[in-house]
Amino acid sequence: MVTQRRLVAAAVVVGAMALVGALVGVLWWTLAPRPDVTVTSEGATVPYPVSETTFASEGYFALMATAVGLVSGYTVYALQYRLAATFRGADVRLFFLFCLVVGAFLGSVVAWRVGVLLDAEGFQRARDAAQPGDVITAGLRLHALSALLTWPFVGVLQYAVFDAVSMWRRDLPYMRCAGGQPDSADPGSARAAGPDGDVPR
Repeated sequence: MVTQRRLVAAAVVVGAMALVGALVGVLWWTLAPRPDVTVTSEGATVPYPVSETTFASEGYFALMATAVGLVSGYTVYALQYRLAATFRGADVRLFFLFCLVVGAFLGSVVAWRVGVLLDAEGFQRARDAAQPGDVITAGLRLHALSALLTWPFVGVLQYAVFDAVSMWRRDLPYMRCAGGQPDSADPGSARAAGPDGDVPR
């Protein structure tokens, strides 16, 4: 039963992030500026004239990935905090962290591909209709694929911040499910606690 619940939780987290990734891709396609490119005699394009918009679309992608990383890191930690009781007091923080990383990376890939595919048809039509030497607007591209790691990286940092706060407050989810006491597997904590569960100062 616990394994089934983990599978359901993983599917929900990863699936939700893939859906968010699709929405981010549409938003990226809507807002990101496109640079101008010049059509060559072979029908290809070269990045000329050079302008500050050449890499602006990647900056927009990174900013959006940062924003959803902050939100998803908080959301996934809050979810595992509330669902800890359904896992019979098991420490599932690492499990949900793994789901966060997988889901965030998948969401980044989905956002990238959705944005690029939405622009592909219009860019292809403009390139086919252009003559050599014509300047047209380029389609969305992600030159630095390392930007795909922004969402999972920021999400893990946000998740770690909330986990650190819970550790400092001594209200980790599996401790809370056990009645607010430290896990019995931590004998040092058990010895340090008084008869009423308080840690002497």
